[in-house]
Amino acid sequence: MQIINMSKTKLNSLEPLILPKNVTSTECELFKYPYYGKEKLLKKLHRTDGIIFANKLYTIEVLNANKDSMPSNFVLPESLVSINKKIEAFTMKYIKGINLSVILNNPDITYEEKIHYLKSIGRILEQMQNIRKYTNLNNFYLGDIHEDNFLVERDKQEIYIVDLDSCKIAGNKSFPGRYLTNSSLIKYNNTKYQTLSQTDDLADYKIDENTDIYCYIIMILNYLYDGRVDRLSLDKFYDFINYLEDIKVNIELIECFNKIVVGGNNINPCNYLDTLTPKQVAGARRLYKKK
Repeated sequence: MQIINMSKTKLNSLEPLILPKNVTSTECELFKYPYYGKEKLLKKLHRTDGIIFANKLYTIEVLNANKDSMPSNFVLPESLVSINKKIEAFTMKYIKGINLSVILNNPDITYEEKIHYLKSIGRILEQMQNIRKYTNLNNFYLGDIHEDNFLVERDKQEIYIVDLDSCKIAGNKSFPGRYLTNSSLIKYNNTKYQTLSQTDDLADYKIDENTDIYCYIIMILNYLYDGRVDRLSLDKFYDFINYLEDIKVNIELIECFNKIVVGGNNINPCNYLDTLTPKQVAGARRLYKKK
């Protein structure tokens, strides 16, 4: 993997990437990085030693080695960056997009466009199935799926996945996930979602297709609920699902939602998202909380 050498002075001269106010990055600093006429993004990691950093470097190198097997909307690490002779960062393609979380919370964007992007994530998970089936990456999962890890180019209506350096791949250790915590709904099913070990910095969950689909469904439900569904108690979760049934949301879609807290493999709901009507989305987002 290519290594770019850089001085601390050069790093300090780069323009920081300003994130939306509700989007946070706890593990790194982001900079715009002009490189031979192309604009790249430089991700400088806060932690640059120890087992967690070693796991991060291994993940980056595996992704780079398998870049030819990845879809074009996967924003992959391209080069490592050595700052004053120490690896502390890496570069990737710079996407001039908008965080999906911003899109979903923008009242001026139609629900049809928002559903299109949510459906596109389900298609990405279908692509992941093919990658696992037809390449040597048979245990490749996105892991930390949430709204801030997707960027949208609205003029093309395309969605990109970022922060793939926190994915599950080639036997690496699992990274913490926003919706894969003991305070999330996954705690109600310790058979389907197994926590093998956990520390503050490195979670080792059994990351698989069920956890990826779980996080994807949580994103959809967060949009419909207009809040954090993953933080609900089991009773409150069922209350919301029952309300969706009351407003005649498609029964197959309801089954996908229910599946995340019961036995059996989770079901990718992307084929049923088009059944949602404007009235149902409005009812779920506004009327439920007044009920």
